[in-house]
Amino acid sequence: MFPPAEPPRRSRPDAETPEALVLVKYVAALHATRQIRTLAERAEASGKKLVLLVPRGFRPLSTLRIFMANHPDLVRLEAR
Repeated sequence: MFPPAEPPRRSRPDAETPEALVLVKYVAALHATRQIRTLAERAEASGKKLVLLVPRGFRPLSTLRIFMANHPDLVRLEAR
């Protein structure tokens, strides 16, 4: 038969404001991970934005650049 269905995956932001979900990533480069996609979906459903706090010199890798281009009003990078 079929294997049992997996429970839905969940992600939590590092902070939540009335306008945004905030995710802190201290890395030099980053893909559009499942965590980012899940939080972006949650932000869109609640009428908020997803803010990624990243270090100076950060560069988004191809999947994150494409994701951000497809959702320009939803995901924002802030260098700290």
